[in-house]
Amino acid sequence: MFYLEEKPLQFEFERWERIDGVTYDMTPPPSSQHQAIVGNLYGEFYTYLKGKHCKAFPAPFGVWLNDENDNYVEPDITVICDQSKIHPKGCVGVPDLVVEVLSPSTALKDKRVKLRRYRLSGVREYWIVDPFNKLVEVYMFSENVFTEPAVYGPVETIRDGIFEDLTIDLRNIFEGNIFEC
Repeated sequence: MFYLEEKPLQFEFERWERIDGVTYDMTPPPSSQHQAIVGNLYGEFYTYLKGKHCKAFPAPFGVWLNDENDNYVEPDITVICDQSKIHPKGCVGVPDLVVEVLSPSTALKDKRVKLRRYRLSGVREYWIVDPFNKLVEVYMFSENVFTEPAVYGPVETIRDGIFEDLTIDLRNIFEGNIFEC
């Protein structure tokens, strides 16, 4: 694996992902609206998980999916329930839940490449948040089976699949986000 301290100094602040042998540049940085949505969602996960076994991490947080292709990703939010997967540089192994907030530069990768990789790697639940249409698609993966996502609108409440008593009112997530992505 290629950890940051092994990189030359000029690459220290670059962000990238490697999926199925393809390296993706993660610049430019996300917009204010994107980060506001990530912050709102992370706050909901953090509050719910406080004092519980699982932990949530916002980006930038490295995830090595630990499979044959040495896939490395940086989801917007990563939830991990197996503490042995948490290392000083990030997550080594498959997280339980992953959230990606779409940006114009990453939407196709998030909806196509990452959706496939997360499913094949064994991620249990994958959320794709669309800030433009104020929608959230929730994919539940079991035994690598692809099913239609549950789709939630801007005034609906997500009832999570992994955590039975977690509910997230999307009005609190999309509220006040007037900036363009």
